[in-house]
Amino acid sequence: MTQLRVRINEGDQTEVNYLWDSQWKPPEGAADWVIYDPSETKNAGGLSARAVLHTNVVLCLFTDKRLPDDHPLRYLLQGADQRGWWGDAADVRSDLNETEMGSWLWVFERSILTEDIRRWVEVVAIDALTPLVNQKVCVRIDAQATAEFAINRCDLAVQLYGRDGQNIYDARFEGIWTQSVTSPKPLPFPQYLPQ
Repeated sequence: MTQLRVRINEGDQTEVNYLWDSQWKPPEGAADWVIYDPSETKNAGGLSARAVLHTNVVLCLFTDKRLPDDHPLRYLLQGADQRGWWGDAADVRSDLNETEMGSWLWVFERSILTEDIRRWVEVVAIDALTPLVNQKVCVRIDAQATAEFAINRCDLAVQLYGRDGQNIYDARFEGIWTQSVTSPKPLPFPQYLPQ
């Protein structure tokens, strides 16, 4: 005779979150996965999975989004590669409020740091993070770019707010790009709204 074994509490156990944390590393100009913390008892020896919102912000801001031919920042590329994440060509579902992933922050690698470029950084950051609003992760995004013209450095601060108006995320990304000596002169800042 076969015995059945009932595991009463099985459905009460929390699932392990396997979305690996990404951390922005300014000196390298890239993000990398984070090794687990010993306090993550269900994840011994793996990659950390505790900062899902931060990881989403890092992926939105620092994944290279393809720059369209008709975009006002196209002049900064001087015919170069328009980049873009390959996955966007395979699976963007508008029924789930998905858009192309990433931002155009990478475009500024070749730009001269000016007040107009600083303003563009804010616009591009908010545009990149808009999917978090569309997918109801937050209801408002604030972004402040701070330019240190003397040392050619631009930092970006990002805040996200929940439905109750409370700040649910606040981070500062330092040195988001280094300007090149051969950078083209920027065009005037147009009236551009994120899509």
